[in-house]
Amino acid sequence: MREDQVIIEAFTDLSPRYEQVVDGELKRFWGWSYESFIDTLISLSDVRSEDVVLDVATGTGVIPLRLFQKGKSGGKIIGLDITQAMLLRAQAKLRSHQAPLPVELTCASAMTMPYKNGYFDAVLCGLATHHLDVPQVLAEMQRVLKPGGRLNIADVGGSASWRLPVVNSLIRLATFAYFLPKEGYARAKSEANALFNVLSGEEWKEELERQGFEAISITNLPTSHTWFPTPLVIRACKPALA
Repeated sequence: MREDQVIIEAFTDLSPRYEQVVDGELKRFWGWSYESFIDTLISLSDVRSEDVVLDVATGTGVIPLRLFQKGKSGGKIIGLDITQAMLLRAQAKLRSHQAPLPVELTCASAMTMPYKNGYFDAVLCGLATHHLDVPQVLAEMQRVLKPGGRLNIADVGGSASWRLPVVNSLIRLATFAYFLPKEGYARAKSEANALFNVLSGEEWKEELERQGFEAISITNLPTSHTWFPTPLVIRACKPALA
């Protein structure tokens, strides 16, 4: 089974309880609630009212809704996700809102985004890059950003020691064993495979520079468990036109 098919299966199964499950996992591993983690990403992101914003791997639409609750009233937001079931949950939430919100939802892969070059003022991505090919998704994010556009990512940070074959294999095995009885085979496999895409802060900086970003800032967020990898907020800009 292809990796994207595994992810779709895992998150289709997870979609009815996604927010509750992620909230429990973040509290267990980092001491963060899901709401506070997303609020921190948004507070550190330079998203302006008039911006056209892309939320990559939008899931159930948590980030678009929080942006509007925090005062974003102009521009528009597009939420992209590869899993139709997650977008259906997001659509239901948006429709239940008291007033119509300028949010569009797209079911597509972040690896080949169906948007024209230089379309977005800001790109956000929360808790998803570990399921993506980081160089490829950064290249796509850079492509769809306007000159001077801002990139904002929050996810788990890794360690250079994870690249050691024995260490990586042990962590993947432990991850698979943890998720299998709780969430089933597809989620266990997708989370274990995600270890290949978890980067350290230094690796993020190097890859962002390789993809042409500048003004790179990487923030280590506090965590309640020193034994678990630190959450990171990564910010960068696409160079403005000369």
